[in-house]
Amino acid sequence: MTFEIGDRVVFPAEGGGVVDDVTEREVLGETRAYLKIRFLRGNMDMLVPVANGANVGLRHAIEPTEVEGIEAALRAADVSLPSAWPPRHRAEQEIVEAGNAYQLARLVGTLTLRDREKGLAGTERDLMEAAKMLLASELAVVTDVTLEDAVARIDGVLDGLER
Repeated sequence: MTFEIGDRVVFPAEGGGVVDDVTEREVLGETRAYLKIRFLRGNMDMLVPVANGANVGLRHAIEPTEVEGIEAALRAADVSLPSAWPPRHRAEQEIVEAGNAYQLARLVGTLTLRDREKGLAGTERDLMEAAKMLLASELAVVTDVTLEDAVARIDGVLDGLER
């Protein structure tokens, strides 16, 4: 997978960002190329080795034409989760760690409905918020809006959720 300056990317642990530069650094006597990525969450920069980008989960962000599909996935809220807490939490964590926008959207929708129906434990609510922020950061870089505007867009879709 190749990346260029200006590409909108997603690093699962940090969310959406933009490739600002491709730079070289010498590490342990070897010169290696790095992508300098500016992430929206936390307004931080990170250097990711070009050779290891795919291995660490770096991917191109969704296309702007996919935003409606993400909103539909939020509304679908169709993640099948185990009813027992430990396996359910593991399944939710795997979805968040994978960082797939569609899976995150389905998870956020599912947990939002679960919260309304039964309430969520604090750890599960924290996980839902983390998933929402990862999704919002990707939507923000794709639609070229602030993180706050992307969160508001997600919240607007979630406000319309019904079972």
